[in-house]
Amino acid sequence: MSWADQIAANDQKLLASLKSRSVSELEALVARHNAAYWDKNTPEISDEAYDRLVEALRRADPASPLLLALGETRPQAGENRRFDTVSHEVPMLSLDKCYDDETYLKWCAKIKGDFLAMPKIDGVACTLRYDVEGRLFLAATRGDGKQGDDITQNALAVEDIPNQVPKDLVKHNLADGKTYMEVRGEVFMLLSRFQQHFAEDFANPRNLAAGALKQKDPQKTRDAGLSFFPYGAMHLKQDSEQAKVTLLGKMGFREIPALLVGKSEELTEGYWHFARQRAALDYETDGVVIRADAVSEQARLGETAHHPKWAIAYKFQGESAQSRLDEVIWSLGRTGVITPVAVVAPVAVSGATVTKASLHNLAILQSLGLTRGALVEVVRRGGVIPHVERVLSAGEEPIEVPDICPSCGGGTAVAGDFLYCAKPAACPSVVKGQVAYFCSVIDLQGLGDKHLSGLIESGLLRTPADLYALTADKLLTLERMGPKLAAKIVLEIESKKTLAPAVFLAALGIPEVGPTVAATLCDAFGGFKPLMTVNEDQIQQVHGMGDAIAKSLVSGLRERANEIESLLTRVTLVQPPKNTSGDQRFADLSFVFTGKMAHMDRKSAQKAVTAYGGKTPSGVSKELNYLVVGDDGSPLLGEGQVSTKQKKAQGLQDKGAPIRIISETDFLKMLQADPEPNLEEASVKLEPSEQLKLI
Repeated sequence: MSWADQIAANDQKLLASLKSRSVSELEALVARHNAAYWDKNTPEISDEAYDRLVEALRRADPASPLLLALGETRPQAGENRRFDTVSHEVPMLSLDKCYDDETYLKWCAKIKGDFLAMPKIDGVACTLRYDVEGRLFLAATRGDGKQGDDITQNALAVEDIPNQVPKDLVKHNLADGKTYMEVRGEVFMLLSRFQQHFAEDFANPRNLAAGALKQKDPQKTRDAGLSFFPYGAMHLKQDSEQAKVTLLGKMGFREIPALLVGKSEELTEGYWHFARQRAALDYETDGVVIRADAVSEQARLGETAHHPKWAIAYKFQGESAQSRLDEVIWSLGRTGVITPVAVVAPVAVSGATVTKASLHNLAILQSLGLTRGALVEVVRRGGVIPHVERVLSAGEEPIEVPDICPSCGGGTAVAGDFLYCAKPAACPSVVKGQVAYFCSVIDLQGLGDKHLSGLIESGLLRTPADLYALTADKLLTLERMGPKLAAKIVLEIESKKTLAPAVFLAALGIPEVGPTVAATLCDAFGGFKPLMTVNEDQIQQVHGMGDAIAKSLVSGLRERANEIESLLTRVTLVQPPKNTSGDQRFADLSFVFTGKMAHMDRKSAQKAVTAYGGKTPSGVSKELNYLVVGDDGSPLLGEGQVSTKQKKAQGLQDKGAPIRIISETDFLKMLQADPEPNLEEASVKLEPSEQLKLI
């Protein structure tokens, strides 16, 4: 089950039980989910469900002390915390929330003057202090609003946070008697970066940003590629929020989009202006923040112990629609889980036509009491995932849970909330899914869906280890397989007999263990083989590795022990080169890789660049320093095909951009040579054993 599906399933269970909960139960739930979000950075429910949980407690007991203690919990006496505690001179309060026009307009009626609206970034709130010389001297998390953690060294590694702002602008605009300027905003990760590099391993960009800000090594924070939007500033002469936003832009900060709305205008436009843009934004937003623009009006209104009275967050709600449930189909995944999917009459939700909606797992389907022909509410969670929220009116025909697997025709079994194929090792769809995933992660090309199906039907392929026993003669038994293609696939398989430990671990397809988690674990334990003997407690000592990952890894390695042993008789695990000397030879240099790598996988090459202080942007631009072309079938070494990236780089070269196009061998020479190698002499093709340390 994906992160999104799991959270949606948790939402379903929680929200269905809110009305029956006592005050003490609500307080316990709020405390649990507050800690999961703020302290562990691993939320178990969506922001919307959390808000509704807090509101349920507020209605049940407005005086509950827990309502004033939301946020990151502070360290207890004697507790060892990595970062020093910072006290906020002005508390970093929460925002009051609304979910409809009626509540919002009542709030607006209390405000005099204009309003400033801006997107509510779903990130990590922090505050930055700059001295009179414009130097950043302190950065801290929000914490519990009164105290946070010092993250100065990590903030210096966030590209959007200026280490130095123009001192003349600070001195000219600093309020009388103040010795520093304070900027408050949100650290976040661009959705494009998250989807490209981290989506498999993390629930959402917010969790990843929070974890990156708490890294011991600032370089790891830098590697995450975080961004920062300032939403306010203090100790300045400016008399309006709009003037502050403009000033911060002049100082070099990324200027947050903002819209000034006059009191005589359509007041809801501040909300809808950003709500309409939400799907096109490259960052997560969960609402719109509207505040009194005039600083004098803010002072007049003041604040409560929980929130300022002059600002409010108008939260987005998942758009819903009603439709008829026509059928439930059952989808088999590579882990053997059989997942129900609702087939509904076509309906428009959040700008898209929905015909299928997730039911997440067997338990959710049963709790909904679905029947064929029922009228159901469909919601697109986060504007993306269609989900059956509830039944509005029942149909007549019950939905039957299959007792046979839709793929192999064997039996099914129920374990916890899930329905499984009873014999996944013998189920063709499960086997094909696992092998296809293995091929995808190790980047083994040439074996398509039909080829895999044919190999499984003929008994030649039962586990990923069987890939390495394939020969040209065996492949030729498949339909539409000629000698040339068979020979090419055999060579391709041969080239994948040397793998990085993290790539090998990720390719096993153990739930919760994607490429980023695999890399972190292999780094922490010195390779793959030591992981075979570690326990759950040891895994949880690694930063970012929680209980779910630890349990899944230990059980997954134990269950797959025979398969792993078989694979390791055919595959050699090698460790990519590491930088242990503090050498920053690639500082201020950027590398993009294209084509097929012959001596090391692309992710290992990118990791080597960042280890030496360089950057690995996703695409070619005029600012790029090096385009590295893989040696396997390279046009630099023979008659290989020129990639789109190489064509673009050559075009930019023609326009004067100082991009250098080098071979993979050239790059490996740079890794081994002095910081200023003679690339013209880097022509000897090195063997893998010369680049990679055997473990």
